[in-house]
Amino acid sequence: MILNTAWDDFLKKKASGVDDFDLGEVQQVEGEFIVTEKGIINKKKYYLPKILIAGFDGHTLYFRIMKAESKRYRQADVKLRKIAKRLKQ
Repeated sequence: MILNTAWDDFLKKKASGVDDFDLGEVQQVEGEFIVTEKGIINKKKYYLPKILIAGFDGHTLYFRIMKAESKRYRQADVKLRKIAKRLKQ
């Protein structure tokens, strides 16, 4: 259940997508996003919209996101989209 959980309670919890796809560990809550980090040497950082949260069991924060679509939420891709959006304005 997610309704009675403070956002800070998600910090350092596992993040998982559809079919148990590993999205790493929750590092911070930033505005409308949950920031996760996966890996030790080749770290990947994801900025996942809160609206994609499917649930929380006390240990794992579940997202409605599949492995194939996870790339669009990776740190580098998010930054490039923000830059492109500013250039179009």
